[in-house]
Amino acid sequence: MPHYRLHRDPRSSHQQIARLVRRLGRGPVLDVGAAQGMLGQLLRDAGARLDLDGVEPNPDWAAQARPFYRRVFVGGIEEADLPAATYEVIVCADVLEHTVDPVAVLGRLRRAATDDALFIISLPNVAHLAVRLLLLFGRFPAMERGILDRTHLHFYTRDTAAAMFREAGLETVRASATGVPLDELWPSGEGTRPFALLVRLQHLALALAPRLFGFQWVFVARRRRPAE
Repeated sequence: MPHYRLHRDPRSSHQQIARLVRRLGRGPVLDVGAAQGMLGQLLRDAGARLDLDGVEPNPDWAAQARPFYRRVFVGGIEEADLPAATYEVIVCADVLEHTVDPVAVLGRLRRAATDDALFIISLPNVAHLAVRLLLLFGRFPAMERGILDRTHLHFYTRDTAAAMFREAGLETVRASATGVPLDELWPSGEGTRPFALLVRLQHLALALAPRLFGFQWVFVARRRRPAE
């Protein structure tokens, strides 16, 4: 069974990232950690015609993604043979927290990017209310997925993520929060009125206190400009 599932909530990272890529309308696009090609599927379904390449270390997932991409580099981003100064948009969706050296990875991606490229990066928010409560009671459990996924090597808040970007030579242009994937927590509830109410309440909570209720952050970043 796939580890990643496409989320339909418009405030989910999948939907936010796909909207950003469509609105930018720039290519070629590099999707780092393409999984089964969800970004490619969303863009195709929306009628977006952009040159889209992917990087995916799992060969089975790479094979599933291939129909939606111009080219898929099979392997880790640290080893991918990327062309230099090529991509106008680079997407890193739930990737950097799994890498040993995220700053070095961003450095590699900067070399593959054009000078005016935009980076769309999603990262889990370790300052989410649920994690704060777990810490309050002295717990920091390793989980199969989510913010405390056992494969995460790094944990970020909005501010520490921005600091990491600066270290990599990038600056944050915008940041938005995503909600908890309710369709994962209550899959049988989709389409019901209580589920729709929960979605609306979560959107309200994100608007009022994104640092507390944000499950992930979706950042747009660019190369840092020299100080004038």
